[in-house]
Amino acid sequence: MKYFMVEGIIRAAENMDDAIMEQHMAYTQKAMDQGNVLISGLKTDMSGGVFIIRADTAEQAEAYLDNEPFKLHGIQDYRWVEFEPHYINPSAGTWME
Repeated sequence: MKYFMVEGIIRAAENMDDAIMEQHMAYTQKAMDQGNVLISGLKTDMSGGVFIIRADTAEQAEAYLDNEPFKLHGIQDYRWVEFEPHYINPSAGTWME
């Protein structure tokens, strides 16, 4: 399994509407339900989002991003980097409370 830190960069916020936001939320939730997204959230300056995703290959991660509703509607681009976890806090499940 490979791990990726992803940054979303808003390019055209004016293209966003409620329907696209619902598609985005459902797409993200499906990946979370499948165990592929660990954490996801907005940047505090509202210029996009960040999340950690896992996939078998970089190509699978790119395919996920290429089919993300914000990407499909020209709202957000993505920048990502693969990383190898070395240390995992044993309290990770409660760390964000």
